[in-house]
Amino acid sequence: MKIVFIRHGKPDLPELGKLQANELHQWIKAYNAASLDTAQQPPKQAVELTKQCNVVVCSNLRRSIESAKLLGIRGIYCIDAIFREVELPYCNIRSPKLSATVWFVLFRILWFMGYSNHSDSKSTVKQRAAIAAGMLHNRALANNSVLLVGHSIFNSYIGKQLKMKGLQGSTSIFSKHWQISVYEYPEL
Repeated sequence: MKIVFIRHGKPDLPELGKLQANELHQWIKAYNAASLDTAQQPPKQAVELTKQCNVVVCSNLRRSIESAKLLGIRGIYCIDAIFREVELPYCNIRSPKLSATVWFVLFRILWFMGYSNHSDSKSTVKQRAAIAAGMLHNRALANNSVLLVGHSIFNSYIGKQLKMKGLQGSTSIFSKHWQISVYEYPEL
């Protein structure tokens, strides 16, 4: 039995220029609505591993679903919001204008420190990850293998839950686009 995670491909983001903190929600909307940068195709290893999985699961975000299609998947078993990425918090204050990347890093650090305005708290994310891990585990038990085309940080939270169930695999919080993680029970 194995559970495979592949992080989605690189989104094709429009350039929004510099933003104030209270404008970050515009960047978040654009990121969640963006299609994929099709110039960056999935690596062969990801495509081959996809062929070995009996069931495919995606989040309901466009980048997850389009990535599954780029991997050559014809039928997605389940598309569910439970597998969505951890939303980025933001605030409604006026501030100096900075690039979206700077705001992204700053608010992600703040989220890890406990700030969750306009996003789920870490405890809510952990609860959601436990449910998602249970869904994937049950599906893998029933079908021998399952592939989640998911997201960086939330995949790592699910991975921690799978490790608590005795599976082994890597839990990299900051994975690259198309990065693969495989969870399996250790051989006896």
